[in-house]
Amino acid sequence: MDMNKKKLLNCIKLIIVLFSTQVIFAQSFDGGSFSGSFNIEAQTYKKDTVIDAPKVKEQVQSNGYMNLNYTNGGLSAGIRYEYYLNPLLGIDPKYKGQGISYRYVTYNTDLLEITAGNYYEQFGSGVIFRSYEERALGYDNAMDGARVKFRPVEGLVLTGIIGTQRNYWESGEGLVRGGDLNMSLNDLFSIEASTNIFAGASFISNYQVDNDVFLKMPENVMAYSGRFGLIGNSFSVDAEYAYKFNNPNVTNEYNYNPGYSYIVNGSYFAKGISASLNLHKLDNMDFRSNRYAQGTEQMLGFVPPLTKQHTYRLASMYPYATKFNGEAGMQAEVAYKIPRNTTLGGKYGTDIAINFSRVQSIDTTHTYEDKSNPGRLYDSPFFGVGDRLYFQDINLNISRKFTNAFKSSLSFINLTYDKDILENEGAANSGKVNANILVLDGTYRISQIYALKCELQHMWSKQDSAITSHDIINGNWLGLMAELTISPGWFISIYDDWNYGNESEERQVHYLNANIAYTYGSSRFSLGYGKQRAGVLCVGGVCRQVPASNGFYLSVTTSF
Repeated sequence: MDMNKKKLLNCIKLIIVLFSTQVIFAQSFDGGSFSGSFNIEAQTYKKDTVIDAPKVKEQVQSNGYMNLNYTNGGLSAGIRYEYYLNPLLGIDPKYKGQGISYRYVTYNTDLLEITAGNYYEQFGSGVIFRSYEERALGYDNAMDGARVKFRPVEGLVLTGIIGTQRNYWESGEGLVRGGDLNMSLNDLFSIEASTNIFAGASFISNYQVDNDVFLKMPENVMAYSGRFGLIGNSFSVDAEYAYKFNNPNVTNEYNYNPGYSYIVNGSYFAKGISASLNLHKLDNMDFRSNRYAQGTEQMLGFVPPLTKQHTYRLASMYPYATKFNGEAGMQAEVAYKIPRNTTLGGKYGTDIAINFSRVQSIDTTHTYEDKSNPGRLYDSPFFGVGDRLYFQDINLNISRKFTNAFKSSLSFINLTYDKDILENEGAANSGKVNANILVLDGTYRISQIYALKCELQHMWSKQDSAITSHDIINGNWLGLMAELTISPGWFISIYDDWNYGNESEERQVHYLNANIAYTYGSSRFSLGYGKQRAGVLCVGGVCRQVPASNGFYLSVTTSF
């Protein structure tokens, strides 16, 4: 039998088994309930030499999954079937295949919660342990093992974990053990106050056999962290410190330095105004359950970048991803609402938000030698900041509702992006990108049924040094978008990103796309056609390279 036909037949059989199981359990367990979700994404690919879209032998590639969950009182169980036949371009080809990728059983009471199988978990801010998935990026570091949560008194939660991490269709080499203490001091000590106080501590240890015949690798690597925070009626502040024992690995070039990080977040909010300030420093904190893993594989900890996550297409062309082995970053934002029925505020008021973020290298110039450790060692001052700018973003947004039917916003964004560090791993061939982006959008509600949204975007962009002739993200861009909403469920959109400023006339391409989507209840169907530029796609600070493509795109999502 043809391999593709065999895979399709196995897929159909699995779906039949899953739904048959649902019927059987529904009849056997009174009061239990089933829920689930289904998603499929498929794309056709057409070779396009102008935008460097590659030829794809299959012509059609597709990803999909189905979750099925059962709940009966304190008992819950579930499975997830996934297929990558073959993975969409940009998703790691190691995902190629299909099968049950996630299964779990959980028993939960007021005192105790026990999970066997797969689970996701986060300790504190996630700097030493965060297990989660981001499906759009093909990222999944689910744990496989056991987790216990113990709640002996109100305000105190103890969590213990053990297991291995998902590594595509297999389990990673490292054995991960850890514990977390989370306390709400108000509940724990019956403190009646308008300010809530919380504290916590965590540790994670990874065991991996040392098979290196040249370097002496630590087989057990531990990290720990402590945190404290306050939440009041008009403010919040929290801080976390983490320390990781020496962990030579591929990503830090087998450096024997220990790692540390601190994260500080503060915010103030009152009627009409809010402000926030976030700071962090990371030094040698790339922590994985496999010392030889790279990219986004088998990461134990994660810290979101201290940069604004832009949603406009041109503004998101140069996204930032956290550099765990060394960065110092800060982000500040102030938002103010000019009162309504004033000269500047207008009838409905005007919202103004200013955001600034900056990320730099750390100071690692204080080097020394340790004869017992062959790797390079250095002292980085706790507040020491290096002199290399990785990323800077200054942005201003003004939004206003003019009438019941029309609202609009204006955004200006200034970016500095060190392409050599953030994309080329230090290779000096691109320099820094300097970009200014202006975005004007407006939404007009034509009637109770129809609404029209339009966007005009422009980016002035240049590199400090010469770039390769194949770099299609060079020079100025112009973006146009129109979206028609037809209530209750239709969306029709068309947009064009035009790289008119590319130094190569052949590459002054229109990336024209059209899309139609329909939403009914919890289901959404979407069909589109167009060109996709090559670049970096980031979701929540996790990034992957996206190759250029030209073709149809289909997405179907539903839950039940």
